[in-house]
Amino acid sequence: MGKKKANFADSRIPLYYQLENVLREKITSGAFQGGERLPTEIELIEEYGVSRITVRQALQALSEDGLIERKQGRGTYVSARNSRKRKSSNRIHLTGSLDELIALGMDAPVEVLEMNRVEADTHEAESLGIEVGTKIYRLKRLSLNDEKPHSLITNYLPEEIGKKLTMEELSSGALLYAVEKKLGYTLDNARQEIRAELADPYVSKLLDVRVGTALLSTERTVYTDQGQPVEFVHTLHRSDIYGYSVKFVREEK
Repeated sequence: MGKKKANFADSRIPLYYQLENVLREKITSGAFQGGERLPTEIELIEEYGVSRITVRQALQALSEDGLIERKQGRGTYVSARNSRKRKSSNRIHLTGSLDELIALGMDAPVEVLEMNRVEADTHEAESLGIEVGTKIYRLKRLSLNDEKPHSLITNYLPEEIGKKLTMEELSSGALLYAVEKKLGYTLDNARQEIRAELADPYVSKLLDVRVGTALLSTERTVYTDQGQPVEFVHTLHRSDIYGYSVKFVREEK
């Protein structure tokens, strides 16, 4: 059986460079955790439909940047010092309306892909203020726009919240509305980070884009008036459909 044909974002850009950036994004986003073993060369060849030399060139570039470590006879591992959360001093802090955020999902059609009770990893535990390994509810949903895939949404809920919501409420776009109105939590604020992320084969298939396509990635944690996190959500938006519009004004002196 031959290799499947590569389907990267731009055929004019060398495949090794596109593969390098897809893997780099998975490392910096935390899809591959520090110390985790990467797929083998053969697995990468089969998954991305590229040649062995393409895979080796991509891995060599990541190794030179200190993102991965090649261990003789054991495989390739993500450098332990790499963490999922990016730190940047070049940030602009914006303020929005939580009420608009809650209302935004009220009429949004979604398709539930999976719902599981899982153990929180380091990043999820930090975002929800719980211990690593604590049981949480993970919900993956596909947001639709004119029956076309719009965004891939992954919600993480503390167990005491997830177990009290029905499947209908969990699969609804109005998840925060149910948390507040049914469960009685008073939602007070949310913190959100926005960055670019590249589509891997799994995401590209769901959102109907090419591998390596730039997506708009948001990570948001919602808090009660007592400072308790009630939801952490990671959303990947198609950048050709979704965007942000921001108005800047001078501060009063």
